[in-house]
Formats: sequence, structure tokens, C-alpha cells
Amino acid sequence: MTGAPPDLLRLVEAAYRQHFETVAARASVSFLGVDPIEVLRYPDGGTDHYLTLGMARFPMADPGDAVIATDTAPRAELILSAAGRPESLWRALAVLAAAPAVEGAVYQAGNRIDLGEPLCPGSRCTGGVLAASGLQPIAVAGVADVQVLRVLPATQTELAWARVHGSERLVQRWQETGTDLTDLMRDPVGLT
Repeated sequence: MTGAPPDLLRLVEAAYRQHFETVAARASVSFLGVDPIEVLRYPDGGTDHYLTLGMARFPMADPGDAVIATDTAPRAELILSAAGRPESLWRALAVLAAAPAVEGAVYQAGNRIDLGEPLCPGSRCTGGVLAASGLQPIAVAGVADVQVLRVLPATQTELAWARVHGSERLVQRWQETGTDLTDLMRDPVGLT
């Protein structure tokens, strides 16, 4: 699989910096056979925004595809917003960001993603629903724009319910109940 243009990650990070108007704290996670994924943390009052940097190196494609159009195949990064600086959240986000390269996952808004373990110690959230983030797509010459997808943290119960009823219904339920999705220690929303 062909990698990214050499300036792709620089352009993505510059777009993050321009959006948040501050310098990020950063951590890096390495995976066997995959380039490191960095996670940048941008503080915003009592909420921190965690963004991946490195997922977009490669276009997302089904591993069964014989040919991948590297100039048009989708590329993305992830953002997750959380209150209280949850311990080890950056590592969980890096694992989710590595899935397209490791497992051939193709992420898009509406997808459900699940680690099968807490996003951070003490959390009932094990994954989330992907949604549009509100950050503008990042243009990079020669490849598809890099989309930044928001991870809306969800518990195992919520993800199981969404498999039956759909991600959109779960997001509606969160909105109806005023669920604070930045609280990774929250209980599941009532789903009756």
C-alpha cells in the first residue's frame, strides 16, 4: 500500500494548531508493523480534545480490494473530547486509529467502533460512534482530503443497542437525555 505524501502529517498538524490556536501536548504509540500513531491533546477549559496524527498516512480500503486508488481512497484522523484528563485515553485512541492499517477497517460517520475494554481505567465506555467533527477537511495535494471524525464515547450496552437500532437512534437518545459525552465515567443512557 502506498503511503502518504511527505507533507501530509505536517499539514494535518498545522490545521489542528490553527483550529485550536495553541500548542498540543503529545504522546506516541508504536504498533508492530505500523508507523507510530501520535495523539495530541489540546486543552479547552475543563475539556481536553485528543486528536490522532498518523492514521491518515494510508488510505482506508477493504483488504479484499485488488486495487486501491490511493489518490481518491478516504483518509481520516480521530478526535475524542473528554473531561478530567482520563488516564491512558491517548493509548486507547491510538489503538482505534491503528485499526484501518492493521485490520483494514474503513471508518466513516455512523460507524460503531469498539475496543472491547474500557477507554480508560474506571470507564464503562469501550468504544464509540463515529460522527462528523465540525473540523474542516484538510486538503493535501495528490490525495483525498483528510476527514477528522469525532468519536462519541459509548458503553458496551449502548453499542449493543445501536447494533440493533442503529447509531443514529443512539445519538438521538443521547441528545434527548442531555448525556454528557465528555464524561467517560458516566452510566449508560436509559434505552427502554
